[in-house]
Amino acid sequence: MMRKIVLLMSGLLLTFSVIASPANDTLASGATAFPDHIALTWTGDPATTMTVTWRTDIEVASGFIEYQKGTELANDSPRAKAESKEFVTDLGATHIFSATLEGLSPHTQYSYRVGEEEHWSQPHTFTTADSKVSKFKFLVFGDSQSLKNNDSPLYAVWCKTIQAAYRSFPEAAFFVNVGDLVDLGQKGEHWNGWFSGAEGVIDRIPAMPVPGNHESYGSLSTARPEYFVAQFSLPQNGPEGLKGQVYSYDYGPVHFVVLDSQQEEQAQYGDILKIQQSWLDADLAASRAKWKIVFFHKPPYEVMAQRPNEDIKEAFCPIMEQYHVDLVFNAHDHGIARTYPINRGKVMDKPSGGIIYYITGQSGGKNYKNIKKMPWNTFFHNPLDQSNYFVVEVSDVSVTVNTIKLDGTVLDTFTIDKTTGD
Repeated sequence: MMRKIVLLMSGLLLTFSVIASPANDTLASGATAFPDHIALTWTGDPATTMTVTWRTDIEVASGFIEYQKGTELANDSPRAKAESKEFVTDLGATHIFSATLEGLSPHTQYSYRVGEEEHWSQPHTFTTADSKVSKFKFLVFGDSQSLKNNDSPLYAVWCKTIQAAYRSFPEAAFFVNVGDLVDLGQKGEHWNGWFSGAEGVIDRIPAMPVPGNHESYGSLSTARPEYFVAQFSLPQNGPEGLKGQVYSYDYGPVHFVVLDSQQEEQAQYGDILKIQQSWLDADLAASRAKWKIVFFHKPPYEVMAQRPNEDIKEAFCPIMEQYHVDLVFNAHDHGIARTYPINRGKVMDKPSGGIIYYITGQSGGKNYKNIKKMPWNTFFHNPLDQSNYFVVEVSDVSVTVNTIKLDGTVLDTFTIDKTTGD
C-alpha cells in the first residue's frame, strides 16, 4: 500500500512516498477488523436521530449499524449503511465509519451494534431525547490530557473520572469535554488511550466535545485539530473552514454553542477568532432558547496570571453579553474557578446582569501549582489531589451546577434562577 508522507522542515515542504504494509499499519494503529472507538454524537435532532462513529483497520471496506427498540437485537433488525473515510495517523492507516439513524422515536431506548458480516461489535444501547424535554442533566469534564510521567497507563485518570461520573449519574443525557481531550492531538497513541478510557460511556450517551490547544499539537509543530475533526461526527453548522471545530445545537430549553479559542495554534490559517465573530453573532441572534450556554477552551477570565487571553475576551465576550448568554464553561488553566456575573469587565450583582464563567479543573491528572484566585472569582479550588467533573441540572426555570471530586465530594454548587434573576 502506497502512503504519501508530507514533512515541513525549515520552511521547505517535502513530499515522498513509502510502501506501507497493511498488516503493519493495523498492528501499529491498534485497529482491527472488529469495530472500536465507538462514539455517539448528535448531528441532528436529539429526539429523532443518533449519529454513531467507529474505527476499524484499513482492510474493512464497509460498515453498518443494526438497531432496534428495546434492549435486545433481533435477527431482522433494521440496518443502516455507514459512510467511510480513510484516516491515517502517525501509527498507520485506519477506516472511520459514521452513520446517522433518522426517524427514531423520541424518549425511547434502542439497542445497536456496528460492523459488517463477519466482524460486529458487542450490542450497546442509547436513549433518544424526549421531544418536549424540560428537565435533564449533562456531564462536563475539564482537561483530560494524560502525561506519561504522572499517569500510567496513559489516560488512567481520565478513565477513572468519566467512569465514576457516569456511574454516579447514569441519567446524564450527554457529556462535554471542554478541550485538551488528549495531550498530543496529532498522536494516535493518545487517542487510543482516550477512547479506551471512555468506553462504556461514549457508546451509551453522546459526546459533544470542544477542541483545545493540545488537539493541535504534534511532536514538533502545531496544526489544525485534524485528528479531532476526523474522529467525531459533529454538527456541520459552523463557519466555513471551521466546521467540526465550531458548532451549535439545541437540547430541551438550552441552546449550546461550541467555539474554537486556539488562534495562537492556528494563526497560519488566518484569524479564526474573527471568522467566528460573525457566525456567533448570527447564531445567538437566531436562538429563542430560554438558556444559552457556551463552551470554549481558553478562559477569558483566567486563574494563571502569566497567560491572559485578551484576544479571546475581545472577540467573544461582547457578543455573548449582547445576547445574554447565561453560562460559559472554559478549561486550559486546570483550576476550578467560578466568576461572579460579569458584564463589560465589571462584576454584577445578579446572574441576570452578566455572564458566569466557570473554569472546569482537570479530569486527567495534569495540574498546575502556579494558579490562584483572581478578583473576579467567587469560588476557587486548585485540584492538586484529585480529578473532578461537573454535573449540570437544567429545567425551564433554573440551572444548577455541581462540582464534584473523583471521590464524590461536592466542592461547589450554585443555581441560576430565571424567575428571580438570581
